[in-house]
Amino acid sequence: MKVELLNFYPFEVSTRRPRLLGYADVRIEDLIVIRGIRLFESKHGGYFIAMPEFNPERKRAVVEVEDKTLMERIRRVVVDYYKEHLL
Repeated sequence: MKVELLNFYPFEVSTRRPRLLGYADVRIEDLIVIRGIRLFESKHGGYFIAMPEFNPERKRAVVEVEDKTLMERIRRVVVDYYKEHLL
């Protein structure tokens, strides 16, 4: 499955860990767009992502990725972009 990074929005307000580093939008197979994936740096120095949550004001749905391989591909695309362009 092809996972493509559309946008990355750097964001950092805290030095506490886990620390929010930015938001990302990704496209999967030219079929699905997920907006608002959050990239965090863990207290042990690794990176992890969190899928967007429900926003009652905008009535957006919750995103759950049940396939571990797809979730890892999404994480890898976001983390690689961050490491290449913002570190």
